[in-house]
Amino acid sequence: MTAGFSGREANAERSLEKSSRELRTLKKVIEKYKDDPKGKKKMLKKMQKYWRSPLAEVKSLDYKPKGASWTPPKDLEANLEAMAEYVDPREECVETDINNNALTVEQEEELRAKLSKTDEEND
Repeated sequence: MTAGFSGREANAERSLEKSSRELRTLKKVIEKYKDDPKGKKKMLKKMQKYWRSPLAEVKSLDYKPKGASWTPPKDLEANLEAMAEYVDPREECVETDINNNALTVEQEEELRAKLSKTDEEND
């Protein structure tokens, strides 16, 4: 099977660059039109129209991969550093032993007897 126009690394780099470019413009629009919902909606619609247009596709095809010399934009680096400091709260939870309050043999027998008997009054 053919490799296409470029290798996997170049495709991944192009995709990451495209995503970071879209997120940067999205952040600018949200900050610029913070108090103007109609203007924000209009600009988001324009951005979406551009991203789906042939112009955006041609621009992404014109992207030249930088390979090992590629570095993420400064704002993306700052966001990545902030994410590195993020602590996942799920890791902090300590699983407790479910059987820490085990029943005695007599209690188990009594419980099984109650569960297995049917109450003739309620039938």
